Amino acid sequence: MKAKLLTILFLLLTFILNAQQILLLDRFNGNKIVNDSTITVFSSEADIPDLTQYFTMKNNTDQKLAVFLRKTVNIYADSTSDYYCFGIRCWPGDDSTNIADTIPPGGEDYTFASHVTHKRRFDLPQPMLPPGLSSVTYTVYDKTTFPEPVEATVTVIYDHSGLGVDEAGKQGSGEAGKLALVYPNPASDWITVETGVNKPGKYTLLLYSSLGIQVQNSFVQFQDNQLKIPVSRFAPGFYYGRIVSEQGSAADFRFQVAR
Repeated sequence: MKAKLLTILFLLLTFILNAQQILLLDRFNGNKIVNDSTITVFSSEADIPDLTQYFTMKNNTDQKLAVFLRKTVNIYADSTSDYYCFGIRCWPGDDSTNIADTIPPGGEDYTFASHVTHKRRFDLPQPMLPPGLSSVTYTVYDKTTFPEPVEATVTVIYDHSGLGVDEAGKQGSGEAGKLALVYPNPASDWITVETGVNKPGKYTLLLYSSLGIQVQNSFVQFQDNQLKIPVSRFAPGFYYGRIVSEQGSAADFRFQVAR
């Protein structure tokens, strides 16, 4: 019985994937299909301000596709700019393309790459930037071949919150760019955040969903170097947080809500 159920599920999944007329594949992750999903690109190196995601686009139909791209910015970190390369050129700052990228029936195209650069945009020397999160949703689509539009969408989270921090180390001193310790993780009701903060004062708590949508912006105070945050009202999924002091230093953390 179990074997039959697994076979049915496999056939159903195969049917769904075959029904998708444009496939977006994550080239960083073995060409995993990422239609309608969210990808996080992380940087823990201070000398790598540019985060890049490479995609393969596959025409899963028996007709030639003339593919365009449009982007929707969900959130930008301070002093962040973006561009993407698509088809025969790169598009800095453009929200959509006006030149079709042709993909033959059953063919693949490797020309879609998205970039976000986190740096101060002046020539004068500036203090170290507070890192942050940016979120952009990309939609590739063909509007001419079929009676109904053919499209595929993916959201990319560009996470600069670990600049200068070892990604494997989940705690820091509460300075700008440090990662805080979070437990339990996943959580259902409450999370406890430790940042090494031991000074009284007013702190700002910012929470974002995996799409970069702000879900909380409030003032908080630490007790015994800990901050307890209720999360039962949040839908299951991944979230990003930032705790900012009155002086502007910040600690960043990530957590998952599960039921």
